[in-house]
Amino acid sequence: MLDADVIIVGGGLSGLRAALDVSRAGLSVLVVEAGTAVGGRMRTTPHNGFLLDHGFQVVLGGYPELRSVDGLSSLGLMPFDSGARVWRNGRFRELFHPFRHPSKALRALRSGIASPLDLVRLARYSRPRACAHPEPLHETTAESLLRYRFSALFRESFLAPFLSSILLDPLLGADAACARFYLRMFSGAPALLPRQGIQALPELLAQQVGVSHILLHSKAQSATNREVVLSSGERLMARKVIVAADSTASAHLGGPEQTMPQRSARTLYFSAPEPPYHDGVIALNGEKDGPLVSLAVVTNVQPSYAPPGRVLVAANLLGDSTRIPEAEAVSAVRRQLSAWFGSVVSSWEFLRGFAIAAAVPARPRMGAGACSHRGVIFSGDYLSYGSQNGALRAGRAAAQLALEELGSLSAA
Repeated sequence: MLDADVIIVGGGLSGLRAALDVSRAGLSVLVVEAGTAVGGRMRTTPHNGFLLDHGFQVVLGGYPELRSVDGLSSLGLMPFDSGARVWRNGRFRELFHPFRHPSKALRALRSGIASPLDLVRLARYSRPRACAHPEPLHETTAESLLRYRFSALFRESFLAPFLSSILLDPLLGADAACARFYLRMFSGAPALLPRQGIQALPELLAQQVGVSHILLHSKAQSATNREVVLSSGERLMARKVIVAADSTASAHLGGPEQTMPQRSARTLYFSAPEPPYHDGVIALNGEKDGPLVSLAVVTNVQPSYAPPGRVLVAANLLGDSTRIPEAEAVSAVRRQLSAWFGSVVSSWEFLRGFAIAAAVPARPRMGAGACSHRGVIFSGDYLSYGSQNGALRAGRAAAQLALEELGSLSAA
């Protein structure tokens, strides 16, 4: 007896998107999730009245795959300002997108970081393209920034820390296609935060799939083209199986990628009585001192992330700083923040840190995000590129593969 037409292992964005597309095609689905909730890496933990996302994450309003997600308006999305505050030579310099914030456009030139030629080259570098997803350019991000002849000051003060924060790539060694894609996304539409935290996006998809079609606390021990065996010993039968787990779990279940280098990230959350600044921009470390790469005053954008009268600050670290003991990381970040904002930082309360060892694939494949291997369909952003857009695309591609293969089976 079948438990569902299609069983999907993994309740992250890829698995939920695949489940939604399959169910919309008229087939029954069952999502098997090992964790206590859906979302995968998109998780939010309540903490003493605060909402703490597992790593600093935003929803990019320009993502093409979001256009097919119904109900986004119900998430209470609030936008960041399109700009940055850059720490350089002992003070902050402000950069704002000239078209999104025309009244602040001159600040970019007055900052002393960006020349008019830098801004022209940035517009060329991030200009819109016909493709909805990055396609390999076969040069690293660092190489591409040199080829476009950005000034050393603009490159080192703004582009390198900004792109490093997005790509989680301190050395900018990944293919430049992703960097240029993300710059287009940030240029075209604002970055957003949901009212109830980043996990609200996968929960929206889960509601549309139907909670009765999702099994939590259910770890898959093995998977074949028509059967999933749980660690409890329970056997689930289907006409087709999709594995939409992360790369490590997928490899355990027989996936095509047995080794997948990952980039790590760490976010330290602080509670403050007052914001260190009041607009909705991120602060970037334009120097190579200290572990801090970027900082966001989250409640400047989405006040619901903190209880009344408190401010939530997210400090973001990359590379070696993600692996040192947490107490050591907190002390180092406090010292750096004190240099930025003064003695007021001593009143900030450390809330909690999240170190994500496998945040995004180090070498994105930039494929469709799904493939059929030994009769099982494997899906995930590790087969496309690490992002919400890549994960949604991977789920859509997996559902299409499943529907095509089931159509072939029916015909036979």
